[in-house]
Amino acid sequence: MKQFLFGAVVGLLFLPMIQHKFRFFEEKPLFGSYTLSEKPPLNKESWFLGKYQEKQEVYINEHTGFRTGWVRLYNQWNFSLLRRVSTSGVIVGKEDYLYEENYIRAYYGMDYVGQKQIVEMTRKLKALQDTLDRKGITLSVIFAPGKASYHPEFIPDRYHQTRKVTNYEGYRSQFKKQAIRYIDMHQWFESMKKTTPHPLFSKTGIHWSAYGQYLVVDSLTKYVSDVCNYEVPHFVLEKMTVSKIPERDDDDIVRAMNLFFKVSDLELAYPWFHPNRDVKKTDPKVLFISDSFYWGLFNSNVSHFLFNDGEFWYYNEQIYPATYTKETLVKDQNLDQKLKENKVVFILITDANLYHFGFGFVEMAAKAYGVK
Repeated sequence: MKQFLFGAVVGLLFLPMIQHKFRFFEEKPLFGSYTLSEKPPLNKESWFLGKYQEKQEVYINEHTGFRTGWVRLYNQWNFSLLRRVSTSGVIVGKEDYLYEENYIRAYYGMDYVGQKQIVEMTRKLKALQDTLDRKGITLSVIFAPGKASYHPEFIPDRYHQTRKVTNYEGYRSQFKKQAIRYIDMHQWFESMKKTTPHPLFSKTGIHWSAYGQYLVVDSLTKYVSDVCNYEVPHFVLEKMTVSKIPERDDDDIVRAMNLFFKVSDLELAYPWFHPNRDVKKTDPKVLFISDSFYWGLFNSNVSHFLFNDGEFWYYNEQIYPATYTKETLVKDQNLDQKLKENKVVFILITDANLYHFGFGFVEMAAKAYGVK
């Protein structure tokens, strides 16, 4: 029995090496943005300089058999027993509501850029709106809600402090003073909080829920129809399903935590829909310059089916869907020509990103059109 147990222990110690070599079991990759190292080449120079040994050590560590499973088990242990996470910037709130720290900072006004910067940006934005209006292009801002602003009651006590002026309040105030065109979905979501039949934010995600996105799409199609004086396509609801196991992107934070087990959530709603008609060449094209709050809408084919294959400029850097094939950057484009392709241009931004409003688009467009 002792020999058997000893042999079993030794065998277990060799399992990661065997899995690394032969890959008998399929391992679920870790979620997130990372690049695994490649096996380093062995030659005389790299060996005697010690470079091969360093790179090989990193390679073996990253490709050891069952590594991803052990990482998930370690993360699960920390989360389940200690309510700790190893994912940078993720905060476990009350009742296991998950936040990203920058949204909490935005809620308390810790990232406030100051009235002077907001007034100057708003003045330039107003001049740009007027310039594009003369070209037949409607530029409008969409304030997206932030999870901490929508659910401040679940923020951990250690973050509680006296709230200061926020970037959202500063920009909204100046928008009203300077008559800037905008859609306040931040306030709209807060007004629906007590009456909505389904959650607008999940516990385990950072963006508006799939149901919240459906409401946003309905609102946007009506807005574009009014602006363009044209009946744009819209989604027809087929059915609504509910689940406590998050689907689509409603668990985007918890996926990044790379846990061993799934985490249950609220009873979330999932709309299933189809466009009421095919896109016509005469339909207005709509451009979205946005942070990650547009990803769920874009992946639901909102731009394709409703807004005539309008583009998505992610943080005003990569252009989608073109970047799926080959990286296409905004900075390499003829801005005037690009904007003329669209009838409506939206800057969609959540409160956590208002400290760098517009992601450089306002300054770039103002320079292109000589707006000062």
